[in-house]
Amino acid sequence: MAELTQYLNIVSVIIQIILFITFIILIVALIKVIKKLSAKVEDLQKDVNKYKDKIDPLIEDTRGVIKKVDNISEKVTQGVDVINDTIKKVKDVTEDIIEFEKEIQRKIEPPVFDTISSFAALVRGIKVFIEKFKGERKKIEENREHLEEHFYSDEIKEEYDEINKELKEVRKKLEEMKKE
Repeated sequence: MAELTQYLNIVSVIIQIILFITFIILIVALIKVIKKLSAKVEDLQKDVNKYKDKIDPLIEDTRGVIKKVDNISEKVTQGVDVINDTIKKVKDVTEDIIEFEKEIQRKIEPPVFDTISSFAALVRGIKVFIEKFKGERKKIEENREHLEEHFYSDEIKEEYDEINKELKEVRKKLEEMKKE
């Protein structure tokens, strides 16, 4: 049994030596792997630093572009505000002009229509008076031609034509206003 114990001790020492040598080989291999890993990490760090040096100016340029875009946006907003104010002022002026036109129409139309009606009634009255007074058809025609020659002088015809023209414009504007 002593021999067996001795034999087991030798086997135990040999196993311990083999394990110790294996452990040393494992540590050496691990050190090599760690060195390779460390070298890779250093290369990666160099690459990151290289890209960082390239990215920093891009970030600064991007910040500059963003500032310029903000300035442009602010100026566009101010321009839109100015345009809106101008449109509002034009609208107010247009409304004032339309109101002024309506006021003028309200004040001028009745007297003009009254004047034209009175003028037409006066002409009709004169015609009737002449027809009744003379009684003959021939004399009525002669008187009418005479009356038209003297009564409708060139000045009166021009004024009458101008009044007709203005009335047409007023009617046209009234029609446009009714359509609105």
